[in-house]
Amino acid sequence: MRKLIGLLIALAILMTGCAQPSLPPEEVSPGEVEAPPELYNKTWISPGRVVVGNFHAGATATWLLTIHNGKDEPAQFEVKYREPSKVEEGYVKAPSMIQDWVIISDPAPVLEAFETREVEIAVVMPEDAESPGPKWEFWIAVKDVTQGGMIQTELACKWLVTMRD
Repeated sequence: MRKLIGLLIALAILMTGCAQPSLPPEEVSPGEVEAPPELYNKTWISPGRVVVGNFHAGATATWLLTIHNGKDEPAQFEVKYREPSKVEEGYVKAPSMIQDWVIISDPAPVLEAFETREVEIAVVMPEDAESPGPKWEFWIAVKDVTQGGMIQTELACKWLVTMRD
């Protein structure tokens, strides 16, 4: 049944230009998110890559970005648009105007020790916008702003967008 639902969602993406939502594990009730045991004490995000196809003026693509605080104390995270340092083959860096199209439901979530939470990310292309190109890429960066030291880790989710012909 999950495979059939996944195929139906994939078909809907091709037809509407929306990103595919992730399906929760079958044993977890809707809205509840759990970290896999091997990743419980590590900070991570998921997915690492979102593919949006058939995007066009007036379209909206949304995705739930999962953030896990692997520390044994609360941590505040910063979730923001980021220009990619390099792009996948066939894609170009999204023009700066794309940043205005990205909506992050909670750009500064505070997660308790070992908490996992979902943040909704949406890309809303205005009806009157011109296409930024056939294939473009941007990133959503997540950083634990409570981390100290000279080296700080930032995690990123790639968004690969293909425009409708």
